[in-house]
Amino acid sequence: MKTGPGAWFVQTGCFVCHSISSLGVKSPAQIGPDLSIAVQDTQARFGKTVDDFIMNPTGTMSVVLSRQIILTPEQKQVAIQKLREAFAEYERLKAAGQDPLAGALGKARGSRPVALHNR
Repeated sequence: MKTGPGAWFVQTGCFVCHSISSLGVKSPAQIGPDLSIAVQDTQARFGKTVDDFIMNPTGTMSVVLSRQIILTPEQKQVAIQKLREAFAEYERLKAAGQDPLAGALGKARGSRPVALHNR
């Protein structure tokens, strides 16, 4: 995971709470939602684009991005790009009949899947 397509998420520490299944990154804790669908889900959950959410996070992510994973504005732009890449790969895999979230979301769909924390 340190050198693969999801290496950025490992290096920044995002993977501690979040898997990014579309890029082969599995969180040891899996306490946060899979970031493979963050681009789509932030809009559905928060009414914000992923760009707006990363630049001005709310809830738990506001605390995480101000105290644990502190990113410069330039690094936030990289985060947005990496989240978009993860989502593009998710869509590519899903279209090929290889949904990387099929098993994980089946278990987590007690409600609907989420991409970023809302509290």
